[in-house]
Amino acid sequence: MTRKLLAIILCLGVMFTLLAGCGGSPIGQYEEDAPETRQTDAADETEPPDDTDAPDDTDAPDDTDAADDADTPDETDTADDADTPDETDTADTEDPEDAGDAEPTPTPDPGLGYAAYEPDAVVATYDGDDVTWREYYYSLNYYAGYVQYLRAMGAPFTGWDSNDLDGTRTNAELVLSSAQQDMFLYRSLEALAAREDVTLDEDDQAEVLAAFEDAADNYGDGDGACTEEETAAYEEYLDGQFIDRALFDRMSGVNILSEKLFTKLYGKDGADYSDMNTLRYAEEQGLMACKHILLMTVDASTGEDLSDEEIEEKKAKADALYEQLAAVQDDPKELEALFDQLMNENSEDTGLAANPDGYQFASGVMVPVFEVTTSSLEEYGLSEPVQSDYGYHIILRLPIDPDGTFTAAGGSSAPLRISAAHEAFLDKLQSVTDQADIVWNGDFETVDIGEIFGQ
Repeated sequence: MTRKLLAIILCLGVMFTLLAGCGGSPIGQYEEDAPETRQTDAADETEPPDDTDAPDDTDAPDDTDAADDADTPDETDTADDADTPDETDTADTEDPEDAGDAEPTPTPDPGLGYAAYEPDAVVATYDGDDVTWREYYYSLNYYAGYVQYLRAMGAPFTGWDSNDLDGTRTNAELVLSSAQQDMFLYRSLEALAAREDVTLDEDDQAEVLAAFEDAADNYGDGDGACTEEETAAYEEYLDGQFIDRALFDRMSGVNILSEKLFTKLYGKDGADYSDMNTLRYAEEQGLMACKHILLMTVDASTGEDLSDEEIEEKKAKADALYEQLAAVQDDPKELEALFDQLMNENSEDTGLAANPDGYQFASGVMVPVFEVTTSSLEEYGLSEPVQSDYGYHIILRLPIDPDGTFTAAGGSSAPLRISAAHEAFLDKLQSVTDQADIVWNGDFETVDIGEIFGQ
């Protein structure tokens, strides 16, 4: 379930945007508009078409950016992360060597936030490397803030000890598990990159520097030139947002590493990911593909039903088209060629221009009768005319195209192959996390969210 939560709200390079295709989470179900911090467009939903039962995003182009579901952002969102809710000023830093031996103490007052512990207090180790409170709080603060965002959007919330968002775990446990997986997946990506000999070269380091300077300049006058004054002001701002320069640069570097590592493993945009594995992913997701001829029984402009006489004429026309197609249905190649001809000449699907090669979609995208009929057909199977609220459909089921796009249940569209490769990448990173030697220090694994973020 945590993995699904991450699918909604992580957005750092390929590693995090790939998560968007993993499905909705208990938290994500309440999402209406994406928050401005570390938010992908994964949960965006397009309005259903007015006059067809093609996918919810029927009128959208086939080459919709995969950022809707699994795309790679062109820049880091580290600066956006600075917009997470303010809580308190940074506490004085203690000696890191001493911090590693200190046991965490309960926060004396609720809502102390970042000041609950020293920034360099060691909360855990990942394969022997220290993980600090600053790093941990970076993830905790986002997820706690995201819950508060959902609460403001109307999601039920009766306290951190209630299970409003998950149903099985408390809201506090959901924040903890999400933040912890987030934090360790960063580490796993860095570990896997090291194993694969993927590093940041001089150009990459220059890109990291440019990311900071662009953010600092935009925080200042935005004239395209970052000054020392703007650098100092932005570093002070980040410190007030619980992010120091080192963490900012690290996150920028992770973004670049993720893209380079993904490309090495699966090719640019997943181009080297095999057809076999892509089709296996499609099967696991329950994807279907088809073309259809729609003869509408409602007025396209008003949505009102046509007259009985007009509906009878549409039915007769649908029957006649089906008879032509049925005559050649034993030859898949000839059947599809004739279907394309008749579809282009007769179909009243307003999404046809944007989807000339048909639709690939998950369950829940089409209206029920359309989905049920498609799922009942074998590849190149032809349906008799079936009626929905929109009109009469003749459906031709097609094999899945690994290089095509697909529409997810939420209505977002993404290229199939890259989504499949992203899923494989996530599995690989999760495997690295599962095999890592993670040791928590004191009670940090179960830190009290209510005491940290208030009730």
